[in-house]
Amino acid sequence: MRFKSIIAMAACVVLAACTSQAGAGNQTGIKAFLSSIFSRQEQAKPAKGVPFTDLVLFDTESEYHHLSDYLGKGNWVLVDFWASWCGPCRAEMPNVVAAYKKYHDKGFDIVGISLDKNQGAWVKAIADLDMPWHHLSDLQGWNSIAAAVYGIDAIPASLLVNPDGEIVARDLRGSALGNKLATIYGE
Repeated sequence: MRFKSIIAMAACVVLAACTSQAGAGNQTGIKAFLSSIFSRQEQAKPAKGVPFTDLVLFDTESEYHHLSDYLGKGNWVLVDFWASWCGPCRAEMPNVVAAYKKYHDKGFDIVGISLDKNQGAWVKAIADLDMPWHHLSDLQGWNSIAAAVYGIDAIPASLLVNPDGEIVARDLRGSALGNKLATIYGE
């Protein structure tokens, strides 16, 4: 999806450059055009403090589940967007696993949403990376409904959802996730 967006933007820039008059004013017009595109992409991402949007995806056994089966049930939940083929996702996973192991008994949960297309690779990565939480996907890669609804244009990405089902943080990586959970759980 990100690649398609970049290609579309590049095509628009070329088209704008080819159809407008030459001169220094063109650079300003192109910059304004690109700024408006990137601004719209940022606006598509749900803001902090808004309720999560429910989706239906399937688990590793091809059973369908609502995101609401896990969110808004009185626990803090990290919705973690990742894929088996994503190097940065794999590099981040030890931090996520550590947070899960430390805070799960206190009510913290994780729902992994994979942007994989290959179910076998997805399931293998879950086992290889020791990810004992809930996992969902539609196996549509970047065309995933979850990526579209939540404005995910790069992974790893995450949403922290409070016990009432409101998104309170985005993209907590590295020590930021552990620090946020330490604050929540009074450590």
